[in-house]
Amino acid sequence: MNFKKAFTFCIPAVLACSLLAACGDDSSSGDPTAPGDDAIESSANEGSADSNNPGSSDSATSSSGTNTTSSTTGNSSASNTPANLGTPVLTVSGTDILYNGKKIFFSGTNLAWSDYNSDVGDSPLNENAWRKAVEGTRAAGGNAIRWWLFNNMSQSPTIDQTTHLVTGPKENTIANMKKALDIAEEYGVMVSMCLFSHNLMEPNQWGLYSEKVDIDANTKLFEDDGTEAFIKNVLEPVVKAIGFHKALMTWEVFNEPEGMTTVGWTAKKMDKEKIQKFTNKVAAAIHNIDKGFLVSTGSVNIKYQSWWNDAELVKAGGEANGTLDFFQTHYYPYYQDDAVSPFVNTAAQMATTYGYDSKPMIIGEFPASGWKGATYTSNMAAKTEISTEECYRKAFDGGYAGALAWQYIGDKTEATFGGYTYTIEPALEAMKALASKEEASIKIKDVTIEESSGDGMMAVTYGADNAQIEYQKDFDLSGATELTFEAKNNGKSAAQLNLIFKLTDAWTWTEVDGACDVAAGAKKTCSFDISSYTDRNKTLSIIVANYAKGYTGTILYDNFKAGDQILFDFNADKYDAFSRSFGNTEEMIPEIKVVFNNPDYKK
Repeated sequence: MNFKKAFTFCIPAVLACSLLAACGDDSSSGDPTAPGDDAIESSANEGSADSNNPGSSDSATSSSGTNTTSSTTGNSSASNTPANLGTPVLTVSGTDILYNGKKIFFSGTNLAWSDYNSDVGDSPLNENAWRKAVEGTRAAGGNAIRWWLFNNMSQSPTIDQTTHLVTGPKENTIANMKKALDIAEEYGVMVSMCLFSHNLMEPNQWGLYSEKVDIDANTKLFEDDGTEAFIKNVLEPVVKAIGFHKALMTWEVFNEPEGMTTVGWTAKKMDKEKIQKFTNKVAAAIHNIDKGFLVSTGSVNIKYQSWWNDAELVKAGGEANGTLDFFQTHYYPYYQDDAVSPFVNTAAQMATTYGYDSKPMIIGEFPASGWKGATYTSNMAAKTEISTEECYRKAFDGGYAGALAWQYIGDKTEATFGGYTYTIEPALEAMKALASKEEASIKIKDVTIEESSGDGMMAVTYGADNAQIEYQKDFDLSGATELTFEAKNNGKSAAQLNLIFKLTDAWTWTEVDGACDVAAGAKKTCSFDISSYTDRNKTLSIIVANYAKGYTGTILYDNFKAGDQILFDFNADKYDAFSRSFGNTEEMIPEIKVVFNNPDYKK
């Protein structure tokens, strides 16, 4: 999705951009066979071949990228494959994706982002936000989630400031990716790992807070030396380290790459051939590590899908195996009419109409709210009203390999598109409806999801000085003159808690006067006078900083209030917690979690 979207818990949209140029436009499959209830194995890089895995015996991908049927058994690895990559569970056969040899439908969601541009890299993974999305997707009967990695390169990978070439992944990138995949694996959810987005070519966007994108580095990425540096220094080490993780769906090269071309909306544009060449080189590099890895890209509009055909990519980059294993397309009825709608036309009809290769097609983005009744407006390009439940059903019946709604983080307060696109609840209900009838084609493993209820509170474990926790969201605190919260200090020394705001769209740091000292073993209500902060109607972030030198231990927080307004009581959602503030490491804050009915809090 492009930056027409706004974000909760993350940096706001950088540049409002129009898809009118890029997106505007003047049942064929039988019932899939069950993918089985195989439990996903725990090891991310299991070295031995799985004799019970029929995946590679059903299909393989040739070096030219063409889907072929193979009678060989075992791993479909190239001869130069590192021994510890493990065994792929996904293969491609014609227009189907197979999980352990059986056709699967990917029913799921997008997560963009738990922390914009910082889900990977130096910042620790926000486990609460990630687990909330993955667990929620699985609880709805889903099995897939789409997630961003380097995005616009403002935070990761590392860039040489002299040459503007990438030199390697940030220190914690691989560890964060593995942790995220391990969590997804627990639930039987697979991840489409999207490397880059069209906003590489937005020179003045926010990266994170006041940090700007290195547009020179992003431009060089598409030049020969930049592409080679990325492949050798970042891509190959990351792909080899992740291996055939049982939760890895695909390496997705781009989100909406057409946005960077003359038909798109970015401020800086390039010829599509440059993007095709880069895609070809990246796909080839991944397939050179092992041809069993699946590579895709997320097109903004199915009418451009032929740009990513095998012949187009090989012509641009010259690598015979630098092709995509399956396709992903996006659809938004605000800009795209019924002619390009995968919910009106079957996959077979679309391939014929728009002339793209016969491969599996996943609908990688569409509004979680649907566009029917209250969520439909007459000025939409689409004329056929379709509910979210119908979206998943039509995708399944229409021969598509999956459908992933946009997006998990958000609520109905967003003004863009009537405020409906961002709320995930309709999609979760629709996924449940599909799973109730088609579970055999979706479920990867049985999972027991524990429900938590009662008196919730947030437990924050501190391990170093000046640690800060943060909650990003749009708050209007203008009706309150005081912000309060309760804190129970279970550490062995006193804590010194300070309140910090980030105000207005400039994200101005504002530290509130005074500190709340909480003695070891004590429970206290901390109170801060916020009456003098005239911009508090546009509070984008609330931070609690612990300035006590040498403090280690756990503090239990509860009942954040602005006047009479309850901001957080931690009772309703076991993952709705603060996160580590930017620059805070796992050493500084080893753990943040919501706990229920904690006896230590009562003391």
